Amino acid sequence: MYSAYRSIWAVTILTLMMANLSGTPSFPQAVKFFRDAADPLPLAKMSAGRAPCTADPGSAVAATYAANTETNDASAPCDTPTVSVLPVNPCNPTAGPGQSGCHAPKVRVQDDLAVMGKTGQKILRARARVLEILETENTCSAWLREKDADPAATFRTLDYAVDRRGETFVHAWKDMGAQYIFRDPYVARVGQDTGAYATITLNAGGAFFQTQAAALLGSKDGGPFKISGPRLMNIGPYRGDSVAGQTLALLHEFGHVLNLLPVDFNNEDGKSVQNTAEVLRFCQAEIESKARRATLQVQR
Repeated sequence: MYSAYRSIWAVTILTLMMANLSGTPSFPQAVKFFRDAADPLPLAKMSAGRAPCTADPGSAVAATYAANTETNDASAPCDTPTVSVLPVNPCNPTAGPGQSGCHAPKVRVQDDLAVMGKTGQKILRARARVLEILETENTCSAWLREKDADPAATFRTLDYAVDRRGETFVHAWKDMGAQYIFRDPYVARVGQDTGAYATITLNAGGAFFQTQAAALLGSKDGGPFKISGPRLMNIGPYRGDSVAGQTLALLHEFGHVLNLLPVDFNNEDGKSVQNTAEVLRFCQAEIESKARRATLQVQR
């Protein structure tokens, strides 16, 4: 995968490149800032009378205006009109479904993904696996806490976009000899050190969603490409469109969001492969455990 610093956008490619016909294909991964809109203020109404001098614990909350329009006296709290807020406790867990406040039930990211159909369901599935890892004590969550005291909370804020115009072919070329070198379409991309509310962009034609892609065969010294038959795509050691591979891809991108993994633009010097290996070093056991659990849940 590859990424760019906070002020630069770049594609993060997860690439596995091999110099033989049985080589494992590659895989990449991106981001922007996104802030939630503030919750609307509670409905309010103007009191027709004067503000009471004492507050009834069971009554609506009363907020006194700073100055009376008639007297312009800001020091008269019992002789100024008030705004009475409807008696709703924003932290009351028994409040209705439209409630906003301390424990608002609406989760914007989940809602956004839910309307994306099958594509959104795949992202939600991988996102849930990552959160299961981050919300428990293990080597993976401990590694991410080196940069973020509460990685699960930060991960929950991340948004997702799908690049439907991204790469769709496996690129293959001959360097020297008769053997080909293969590079898969990028998997995802994200901005380096972007932190909370970043956006991970996933390639619709990459291994996050697809198991295989047609190959474009060519030579490194130029010449026309030829379209070959489909080739299987992987994300690290996992096949494309698998829970384990999708979980690995999101964790890799999250490593860039937290600046825990170095920039690996275009897999220069094999850095993307090295970063993927670093994620696996700390997170492989948890990735595979959560993937097995997800598979069992689907089978049931």
